[in-house]
Amino acid sequence: MPDSEPPYRGQERPPAGHDQRRFLPPEANADAGQGGGARDEAPHAPRRAGTSARACDLRPVISRVPATLLPLGEDGRPLDRRAPEQLPPREDTLDRRAPEQLPPREDTLDRRAPEQLPPREDTLDRRAPEQLRGLAHALTARRWPLLAVLAIQAALSLRLVWSNTAFQDEGLYLWAGYLELSHLVSHSQIQELATWFSGAPAIYPRVGAFAARFGGLAGARLLSLAFMLITTTLLHGVTRRLWSSRMPAFFAAALFAWLGPAQFLGAFATFDPMALMLLAMATWLGVRAVSCRIPVRLALITAGAALLALANATKYMSALFDPVVVAVAALALWRLRGWAAGLAGGAVMTFVTTVLLAGAYHLGGPSYAAGIRFSTLSRAIGANTPQYVLDASARWTGITAILAVIGALIIAWRWRDGATALLAWTLAVAGVLEPVEQARLHTTVSLFKHAGFGAWFASAVAGYALAAFPRTLDAARWRKALRVSAAASVSVAAVALAGVLGVVVSTAQYRDWPNTRAAVSELRRLVKPGGEYLAEDYGAFTYELRSSVQLSQWWNTWSFGYTDPNSKKYLVNDAAYADAIRHRYFTAIVLSFGDTTATDQTIEQDISRYGDYRLTAVIPSTTAAASGAYKIWTPVPPKPVLHRRAHHHS
Repeated sequence: MPDSEPPYRGQERPPAGHDQRRFLPPEANADAGQGGGARDEAPHAPRRAGTSARACDLRPVISRVPATLLPLGEDGRPLDRRAPEQLPPREDTLDRRAPEQLPPREDTLDRRAPEQLPPREDTLDRRAPEQLRGLAHALTARRWPLLAVLAIQAALSLRLVWSNTAFQDEGLYLWAGYLELSHLVSHSQIQELATWFSGAPAIYPRVGAFAARFGGLAGARLLSLAFMLITTTLLHGVTRRLWSSRMPAFFAAALFAWLGPAQFLGAFATFDPMALMLLAMATWLGVRAVSCRIPVRLALITAGAALLALANATKYMSALFDPVVVAVAALALWRLRGWAAGLAGGAVMTFVTTVLLAGAYHLGGPSYAAGIRFSTLSRAIGANTPQYVLDASARWTGITAILAVIGALIIAWRWRDGATALLAWTLAVAGVLEPVEQARLHTTVSLFKHAGFGAWFASAVAGYALAAFPRTLDAARWRKALRVSAAASVSVAAVALAGVLGVVVSTAQYRDWPNTRAAVSELRRLVKPGGEYLAEDYGAFTYELRSSVQLSQWWNTWSFGYTDPNSKKYLVNDAAYADAIRHRYFTAIVLSFGDTTATDQTIEQDISRYGDYRLTAVIPSTTAAASGAYKIWTPVPPKPVLHRRAHHHS
């Protein structure tokens, strides 16, 4: 072949004697001077599905082009001379999978060094799930561990539902809910409740009263149990997504669900269970948004912000945990998407929440503003020392706080990632926010309920500490008696111990108010139309007597104002009680000598001084702290006026 001949199509010139028939399909070799009967031993190229033999027949073209100038592919077609990146994708190589099923593109892969990446789920325990044995294998199952946790949580709360009558807050909120529902239906005038409620009267009271219409007080409490079961499920989901493992999620859910405050809130018909569920749902949406594309991510973060604002409206004190929810969402984004995505997500959630709360505050008007100041922002300073408040909180949620600190330390040491360490410490610190706030106020009022809010966040990192214990022993290659299953049993035992302590404290807390069944029965007999009733904690009676006594007819022993009918002078507190008793203003007086013992004793002295009331009933009552009695006074019937008949003398 002459030197001026064109080079060999992208390859070196074949050596002399090289069989060039391998560049042609078998059909071409059969017609290339082989006598028409001999065929090359090369295997046939696979025929593309759906393509006819005539469509693949290239012999007319090949017969006119020298084989040395036209190298062919395996299918007998000429090779394309364009660079690989310029070639269109072959039809048989197109990926038919949906976009969400495709592997991540190269430009979306995490560029961090391997030691900076979070551990994958299969690296938390180095063995495959089928290699795990005993309890360790059971705890990594997909569904039944969480179902077992929820079943036990439901049983622990159900034992409380029917064990006592309505607490004063329960009765008050449910009765307010009935008023709100009637206002929706008939637009009837109702008392201004927003000025002193600790949450919006238009949210939970209506929901609770709707449940109470079908199941009574127990129905409203069962609704709270549903809220708490959802809260536990959301905690399991948040923990599993944060730490990429089901074992920490199991321990987090079990630890929270079996705590005393969680058991108590699952049988308590107040604002708190609903507000906590909304906080948990907002947090879950923020964490769930991490793995989504930008449009879906923004939608989930916006929805989380809306739920966060709704939680704040349901229970005003829940705003204390707004920075925690925003920080968790932002840090979860930061650790996987970078600091810019984290800051953007946190800014969006903060902005939307702020706008919604500002709008709700404007729509609520002065009455809601007064209620927020009275119940949340300007709470009265109590008489308890900060040490007493912190000790009480430690008895209720101390085990969660300790495990949360241990878990944060382990995460900071193992993950070696700043965003992940900040995330763990944010969750751990959230567990002590409410105890510190109430220690500042020197009071334990509502601490048992509010401690459950911080425990929810702290449990997410405490669960990691309990799950890390079995892995630590396995990595240390201890003797067979301390294998992973045995170590997991120790962690489960620790959670069970927390549950036992929770049973003790929740039972004691549920007996913190007396059973009012006998007192309600006595008052029902004494009720008169249009009467006025004085009781230390009238909230315990409002729900049961709602059909015969309006909310505006109740007065308490915390504060009281009365206008003297003769002098028209307005009196308050002790002077007002005395003047009202002197004028026989109250249809019945019910004293229990509990939280307002000094005022109750003053009222009892006024009753003795004026002598216009008589002691009608003494009903024994018992609480976890002491034994007492309800004393009920009613006005003395007026003495009949005797008219002497005049005698006429003749």
